[in-house]
Amino acid sequence: MVLTPPMRRSSGIFNATTADAQGGAAEASSVWAALPGGVIDGGELILFAIKPSMWRPALDSAVWIVAGAVIAVAILLANRSLPGLSVRGTAQLSIAVGFARLAIAIMQWIPTWYVLTNRRLIEIHGARRPVIRDCPLIHVRNTYLQSSACERLLGLGTLTYVRSDDDTDPRQWQSIAQAEEIHARIRRAIEHAIDHQPFES
Repeated sequence: MVLTPPMRRSSGIFNATTADAQGGAAEASSVWAALPGGVIDGGELILFAIKPSMWRPALDSAVWIVAGAVIAVAILLANRSLPGLSVRGTAQLSIAVGFARLAIAIMQWIPTWYVLTNRRLIEIHGARRPVIRDCPLIHVRNTYLQSSACERLLGLGTLTYVRSDDDTDPRQWQSIAQAEEIHARIRRAIEHAIDHQPFES
């Protein structure tokens, strides 16, 4: 899912002229600025806001679901059960654990947003108490795309970027659709931000 202030489509992602973007960006910025802690600074424009693919919860939970199913089959074949439960009930519980992990992953996915502005890369996680991580574009040392085997099958990619101003681990925008185009737009925004840095006297 890609949300962009402009209202004109091109290549599956919203695009528009700078004039169109400024009006729409102001409205979008007011929405993000209303989040606890504030997201958008004065004069900052949102270029786009995207979510990880809806496949992300399934990818995060796949190991749990498969493991739960395998354990359930083993329980049935061995005819073993937990105290107080039947064999069938124990097998169902094993499967339920896997799907409980899927439910948690969905709840984590819903409030997750990746935002590109004319100044920063921003990650927003959580609803009631959002965790907001940002990186000024001029502090991005490098960016690259990678995909797991499952992501490649689904046409997704994970964008990784490294900050130049600290020693923290690389940050990731996981399982995004149209990853190459998103990556290209981020690279253009970084180049634009660097080219328009104020000169120090």
